[in-house]
Amino acid sequence: MIKQPGILVFILLFSISAFSQKVFVEVTMNNKVADTKNDTIYYNINRPLTWDDFKGVPDYNSPGGAVTSSGFAFNANMNMVGNNVYLNLKVSTFFSKKNSWKKPDIGSDYHLLHEQHHFDITRISAQKFYNELLSANFTLDNYQKLLSSIFNKVFEENNMLQQKYDNETRHSIDTASQFQWNNKIAGQIKSL
Repeated sequence: MIKQPGILVFILLFSISAFSQKVFVEVTMNNKVADTKNDTIYYNINRPLTWDDFKGVPDYNSPGGAVTSSGFAFNANMNMVGNNVYLNLKVSTFFSKKNSWKKPDIGSDYHLLHEQHHFDITRISAQKFYNELLSANFTLDNYQKLLSSIFNKVFEENNMLQQKYDNETRHSIDTASQFQWNNKIAGQIKSL
């Protein structure tokens, strides 16, 4: 048997290096501003939706009078400096003009507020995603899987909350329930 001390030293140094790596995470809410000619509107508390933002073709088979197409996303960037890993995550909330639509007979401020609250719920979900990223225990081995897992979980929760909002307000027809949701959502948005 031939001894190879060089390999043993390399394995030992690699093991020490791998175990001493730390992952530092920075999460920011990315307050992007899109060009007005762009299809995308990024969430801005000072820029509520208008009916002119709904550029999509209405689905006349849908019982709803309008549809808000919104979502949240993230960009991830990782850098290694020495033994440290820096994970930079930017979260954004967006609205798609071409995928959002309204029927011609819909145009009241009441209905627009209902649609705005769909966008607001998406922003609230993006905040939840942001908060969960801040409290996650990322390691070099788990960061990709954990990032996807957190995103998928919050994305699914957002979908369920959107559905609950429409079910309870009956797509804004139940004015008493709509009023309750208006207050609830406004309070949550204000707390952001």
